[in-house]
Order: sequence, then structure tokens, then C-alpha cells
Amino acid sequence: MEYKRLKNLIPFFLIIGLIISWITYNLDFMRPILLDSTLFFQLMISVTIIAALRNIVGIRSFGVFGPTIITFGILKAGLFLGLTMYLNLFLIAMTLSFILYKYNISSSYRVSIIISSVVITITFFELIGELFHIKLFETMIFFPVLITSWLADRFVVQVKEVDWVETSKKLIGTITLIILVYSIISIDSFIRFISINPGTWIAIIMLNFYLAVKSDFRISDYSRFKKLLHIKKDILSLNIRNRNYIAKYNPAHLYSNLSKDKMKISFHQLDIPTPKTYAIIENKNDIGLLDNIISDETSFVIKPTKGLGGEGIIIIDAKGKNPKRLFHSNKEINVSTIKNHIKHILEGQYANGNEDKAIIEEKIEVDDYFQKYFGEGVFDIRVIVFNGFPVMSMMRIPTKESKGFANIHKGAISMGLDISTGKSINPFWKAGGGQIKYHPDTKKDLTKIKIRNWDEILKIACMAQGASKLNYAGVDVVLSKKGPQVLEVNKRPGIEIQNANLEGLLKRLKFIEERLDKIRFGSISKRVSLSKKFNDLKWE
Repeated sequence: MEYKRLKNLIPFFLIIGLIISWITYNLDFMRPILLDSTLFFQLMISVTIIAALRNIVGIRSFGVFGPTIITFGILKAGLFLGLTMYLNLFLIAMTLSFILYKYNISSSYRVSIIISSVVITITFFELIGELFHIKLFETMIFFPVLITSWLADRFVVQVKEVDWVETSKKLIGTITLIILVYSIISIDSFIRFISINPGTWIAIIMLNFYLAVKSDFRISDYSRFKKLLHIKKDILSLNIRNRNYIAKYNPAHLYSNLSKDKMKISFHQLDIPTPKTYAIIENKNDIGLLDNIISDETSFVIKPTKGLGGEGIIIIDAKGKNPKRLFHSNKEINVSTIKNHIKHILEGQYANGNEDKAIIEEKIEVDDYFQKYFGEGVFDIRVIVFNGFPVMSMMRIPTKESKGFANIHKGAISMGLDISTGKSINPFWKAGGGQIKYHPDTKKDLTKIKIRNWDEILKIACMAQGASKLNYAGVDVVLSKKGPQVLEVNKRPGIEIQNANLEGLLKRLKFIEERLDKIRFGSISKRVSLSKKFNDLKWE
């Protein structure tokens, strides 16, 4: 957010200023009312603290409101007893969510069952508290059941989608925020001071605006980019990405058109190479289309349009003739099981309970050369495209550790790719302890890779970015036997690509921005050629 854009908020500040002035003028009369309303000011302080700790320190958590609501839930019981209650209920809800997850129950029903079970547990303890006058149990009726159950379910879903380590860090961050916020909003003298001094209210709002505009680098970024700190000014941090590029170049009104199904339709209409689409299942009446696909195709993939991290994707191979035998992960599977999986997708099993669609598409046959090089699974190439210019790229390579998925958090390898030549840079494998040279499964030398048809890949990525209408996008391309094919376009591409390339992305984005008015109208071939030229000149 730029200072000049804050001018639009002048009417807002005038209204807030008038309200505060009126309250200040009548403060003697208002004081008792304000002192009875400290809850509102505790809330104001809570969200400010959490926003600052998330965006300046870099503490990761399950949202802003979750930690806030839980903090208020434990106020009556006290920090130790309240946090103990929270963790106990969280463990109950989490355990139940893990159990239910195995039965492929849709997200809405799963959460409903978890909430009901937690309510019964709390009711039991409350009754025990009333009967035996145990004050701790009596306070449980005020506990935030909904948010605790929801957070436990989100924890389980993210463990499945990402891994235990990253998700546990998020949980620890959430608990840390609860403790810090509680420690401050339980200081009665401080909250009373804020309550009866209206000038502090506008100061808190202004502080939020200031931090939003000025905080570029989170403290956690020093650890994330420790190998790049010598070029700190060139690093694209999360705060800068979100404020100066996502918000500025990717208008929110475009997001509704970025679902996998809509983008697939755009790719086909614009002749952008992408895996063939056999069907888009929008409701349960369409599931019957599966029978025709089984009859016509020897293999296919089913995926949710809103799934993340490979969750919900199943690959079906058909053998035999009439009837065909169907296999998933080398295990035989029947048609009714596949149809049930599609039903779960439609019900939001992989979309946080929101309605979803299922895409049935061609199974990608990976280029023979790379199949021998990387072994099983499908790798992809991520290209960051900015206003039609490819500026940075990396490859995500599956391993046995990642179970064939190109998901770095699950054990895949990340490797930078030189934007001029497609040559490999800095193969990195977290599961293997860091920088590597050889693929852990095939023992092939990753440092000698040079992607063939590199210009074609960059052009296809630019075409996909144009189709999405996003100006800052991450385009995922796979090298199949048919040639490069686009998998999807990401509106919020991650920033780890900088570590894979050992280069800062911000420098490149600024370089393009400074020249955009003069170079933006060239053809795709011209823009690709310019990007390669800029890269050879070190973006200087």
C-alpha cells in the first residue's frame, strides 16, 4: 500500500475523528460506560498484536481470529488452566478428525461430528463441575467450541496436504500468539487506560496502517533467506509480494475465473497445450459420464478443482477389455469406489467443506528422458511471469520420499533453472539435508540438466499468464511425451523459488517495472528474448 493511496481513506478518518472528538468532549459522562466495555478494547489490542507478530515477526498461525477467540475463551479460567482446557479439547477434536478422515467423510459432516463430540465432552465436564463444585469444569461452558473444533480439523487437513513439521510449526505459532496476547490484554490497568483515552483508539488504527505500509521484511525472513542476506535489497519478501505485487497486479475480481476447471476451458479455447479434459463433473447427475470414460480410455486422472498439495488426486489405469479392471496405485479398485471419491470431491472433502467440482483428464505420460532421470512421478517447472515477461524459474522433482508428488514439503527436490538457458541451478532437497548433486533414487547428476525446448516452455508460460489475466503469476508446466503442457496458473506463487535460484526476485520485478511502458507491447517471442537478454545482463 502506497501513502498516496491512503488519500482515499480521508473521509473514513474524518468520521472516526468526529466520533472520538464527541466521546472525548463527553468523557466524564462516558467514563463508567467505557470502563464496562473493556472487552471491546481487549479485542482491539488483540488483533493489533496478532497482526504485528504475524507480519513483522513472521509467526505463523491458523489465522488471526482463531487465536483471538481462543484467548478470550481462556480469560475466565486463567492462562494455565485455560490453555490446558484448550489443548485437551484440541487433542480430542484432532484425534477424532484423524479417525474420520480415513472414512472419506465430507468436510462439513466431519466438522459437524467433531463439534458435536466436543460439545458432549464439555457438557459432561460442566455437569461434573456443577455436581462437585469444581470451578475449572464449571468455566468450560464458555469455551469457544466452534473455533477449537475447526482449528483441529484444519490442522489434520494441513498435515495431510503438507506435512507434520510445517503444520506443527503453525500450531506452535498459534499457541505462542495466544500466550502473548493473553499476557497483554489481562493487564487491567493498561486496558482501562486505553478504554478512557479515546486518542489511543485512533493511534492504534494509525499504527496498523503504518506497519502495513512500512514493514517489508519479517524477522523470520532472515532465517528463510539466510543464504541471500548479502543481497537483501533484491529479495522479494512475503510482505512486499502481498502489498506491491499481488494486491497491485492481481485484481481480486479475477479470482473467480481462476479455478482449475475455468482455466482448463480457457487453455483449450486458446490452444494452450494442456492435458486433454475428458469431463468436468459439476454435480452428482454428471457422475455417470465416468462410465463412458472408462469404456473409451486406458488411463485417466481425477482431481478436485480446489484441492491443494496433490490431495484428492487419483490416477486410474484400466486393463483388460470387457469388463475392464481398474487400478489405482497398483491396487485394484471398483467403479463404485471411484464414483464415491467423486461425490466426496463435490461435497468439498478437499475444499474445506465448500462445494467443488471434479476434473477428469488425460493421464500425463512424462517425457522418456526425464522419466529415466527422475524415476516415478510427475515433475513440473514453475515459471514466474510478470506482465508477460518470464523472470524466474525452478523445477520441482518428485522422489520416493514425496510419493511421486512434486510437493517440496512432502520431500520433493527444488532446483533453480537459468531463465536464459534452462540449465539447472542449486538442486536442494530438504529431506536429504540441503544442497545435493545426485537424485536420491536414480543417482543421476542433477547439476548437468539442461531443459530442452526451453524457449517453447517460456512462451507457453507467458500464454498461460495472459489467459489468466493476472499480471503476476506462477505457471506450472510439465514436460510430457506430447511436449510442454500447462498444469495450472497460481495467483500467489511462493517465494522459495529465490532460494532455489540463489537470486532475489524483487530486483528482476523492479527491472521490468521500470521499463514496462516501453517494452510491454512486444510479441511473446520478443518478450521471452528480452527476458533472456536481461538475465544475461544480470538485470542491471
